[in-house]
Amino acid sequence: MSADDGPGRTRRLVLILNNPFVSDSRSWKIARSLTALGWSVTVVARRSDGLPGREERDGFVVVRVAQPRPLPWLPSPRLPDADLGNVVGATPTRPSGLRASVTAVVGRPVQAVRYLLLARQWADRIADVVPGADIWQAEGLITLPVALGLRKRTGGRVVYDVRDLQVESSRFARLPGPWRRLLARRERRWARSADAVLTANQVYADVIVGTLGVRPAVIFNGPVGVGAEARDPSGSQPVPVRERLALAPSTRIVLCLGNVAPGRGVEQLCRAIADVPNAALLIVGPGGAFRDRLVADASALPAADRIRFLPGVAPEDIPAWTAAADVAAIAIQPTTLNHRLTTPTRLFDALGAGVPVVASDLPGIASIVRPAGCGILCDPTDPTAIAAALREVLDSPPERRLAFREASLAAADRYAWERQVEALVEVYERIGEVARA
Repeated sequence: MSADDGPGRTRRLVLILNNPFVSDSRSWKIARSLTALGWSVTVVARRSDGLPGREERDGFVVVRVAQPRPLPWLPSPRLPDADLGNVVGATPTRPSGLRASVTAVVGRPVQAVRYLLLARQWADRIADVVPGADIWQAEGLITLPVALGLRKRTGGRVVYDVRDLQVESSRFARLPGPWRRLLARRERRWARSADAVLTANQVYADVIVGTLGVRPAVIFNGPVGVGAEARDPSGSQPVPVRERLALAPSTRIVLCLGNVAPGRGVEQLCRAIADVPNAALLIVGPGGAFRDRLVADASALPAADRIRFLPGVAPEDIPAWTAAADVAAIAIQPTTLNHRLTTPTRLFDALGAGVPVVASDLPGIASIVRPAGCGILCDPTDPTAIAAALREVLDSPPERRLAFREASLAAADRYAWERQVEALVEVYERIGEVARA
């Protein structure tokens, strides 16, 4: 499916997100790349205080739409808390007592009905501001029925991007078994109604075949600016982190980049850095109450003066921040199937910057790191093991550090985002041909 299909005909792609589009690297890369290929791209994100309702970025349009709240007076039990790890004061909260029990029994089915209403009303609101599309792409399970509703109203094709195994992730994974099974059945039915399904790695794809009954196309979250269309070198210069943070030139930088959330291993890294001499841990990313508690907890640790919490950065700035690090730390915890199989974007960012990684020895991450030889795998639940892996990388002789860099860049070329875009366009072309048949 080319951007132009006949005189004056520009293909329209709409990405539907369940986030405000602040740090969504995968969606940013898709939108930016398809715009460069001549597509008309709109990102529909959630309304958020302090962010404009409409803006233009890199040639595409961002529209933020408020999520409806149908029937707010009906019971609405909270989803279970995600695993809060070892943060001081972060005990998971669960409602108790007769009222909570009644709310859970009555509220769950009401909640399911409410979500179907929400999806319909959400689709109506989006249709008011985005009248049509050739591709409605749902970036996750929450927005999939919204995309299907928009296809029914206005035509076009639906692509489901399974960027996470959401029924097996975070709070969904902690739902009671019957409700998880119901959610899984819904996802299977919706996914099979889509015109195409994508996912972010091969191990996810193997699971999806069994759970959803479809074979997804694998679009890795590869690094931008490597391969045939290399980034302008001036655009990938490291951020002067040492100067900004007044770090000594000899201080080694351990970078943990991404949302500060449960299961990401940030608390384990805070404990590990105490056993890594002459190194600073930079935790760069947004977060809510969990991050606030973690900041307070870290302030009481032995290496508190070597732990820095910094705000999140825009997707286009991630390569420069990554290039400033001596090692990228990715300590994802094995708390859910989704975490065990994930290959986070920051792993590919490190490859693109030629920065070695210390990463979780879990099936998803290991499937990239081990064959590439681009870093050290370790037990992410053990701060002592993490510290040993960090020291092994940071204390390596120059020739081994050079080998890590060359291995990272070679893997970056293999997974380069430019190659992923080619595969993505092939998916769009295939379903476009089906539509015209």
